[in-house]
Amino acid sequence: MFFFSCKNSNFAQNNKQFAVPAISVIIPIYNTEATLPRCIDSVLAQSFTDYEIILVDDGTPDGAGRIADDYATRHSCITVIHQQNQGLAEARHAGIRKAQGQYVMHVDSDDTLPPDSLEFLHDKAISLNLDIAYGGYHRIPENGKRYVVFHRQTGLLTGDDFLSSNLLVGCLFASWGCISKKELWEHDVFPSQCAILPSEDSIINIKLSEFAGRVGVFNHVVYNYYFNPKSLSITGKLSKQNNWKFYFDEIESNLNRRNLLTKYNKELHTLKIDRFAFYIHPLDTSQEWVSEELSAHLPLPLKHSVLRFMLHWPKLCHFCVTANRWAKNKLLHIYR
Repeated sequence: MFFFSCKNSNFAQNNKQFAVPAISVIIPIYNTEATLPRCIDSVLAQSFTDYEIILVDDGTPDGAGRIADDYATRHSCITVIHQQNQGLAEARHAGIRKAQGQYVMHVDSDDTLPPDSLEFLHDKAISLNLDIAYGGYHRIPENGKRYVVFHRQTGLLTGDDFLSSNLLVGCLFASWGCISKKELWEHDVFPSQCAILPSEDSIINIKLSEFAGRVGVFNHVVYNYYFNPKSLSITGKLSKQNNWKFYFDEIESNLNRRNLLTKYNKELHTLKIDRFAFYIHPLDTSQEWVSEELSAHLPLPLKHSVLRFMLHWPKLCHFCVTANRWAKNKLLHIYR
């Protein structure tokens, strides 16, 4: 049996028809000409070498597509897909369809991997027979300081554990920062109407939880997430209210089909209140689905009980939330 090795380009090129990589690293590309080389180089520098890289040019208008082609001519483990712009989810989907690895890893083209990321995650996945293996990550603002972000819940999770974790406010299980078995993605896990959803990662993970029996979560940093504290995505992108309705409809539809909607009703209600407060402005409380949540008598954590009360006065709630978010981002920017 031949093993794929990105460190041995001649071997990989000569035996490509036999070589099956352990991990397919999928990198969607759009308007990241400045950061793409840094991203690709971090994958090529991995201590683990049994991988392929799939670069998906999602109709990028800058020079990132040409950079991808140049890397592919110099590294036989790199494949480039060029397509018209269809959005992040479809770019990832295109990469998965092309992937040959047993596991896949999603990496955003403005982020990087620490040198031991693939080795750590693959070792855990194989030794513990995991369907998904997650690590921690660094949040890196413009000033270059690194803030370590660890998961609240670690260890071995069942699919139900993973589902409930994705419904908890403050728990981040993104599509990046992990490796997952490719066979999981052969199910219908991508949500409909991805283009208008404010976030698809949690929905994808909720769908994956139906098929992932063993999920490992570890507080070992495997990802460098670069962000701008002043950007909309960090300060709180104000999405259209109806888009959030589609988001929650997707979650409820999945839970209902699995007969889990009653079990996770409280978690879902808490998540809705959180999103109403932090991500929708102005909030139209006259819409039936919103008013039902605000009038529900389900018990909530103290913070969200206060938020639910304040949401009856959306302008006041938005003012308080914005001030609180500004203070938190200011502290994050100043302190390690």
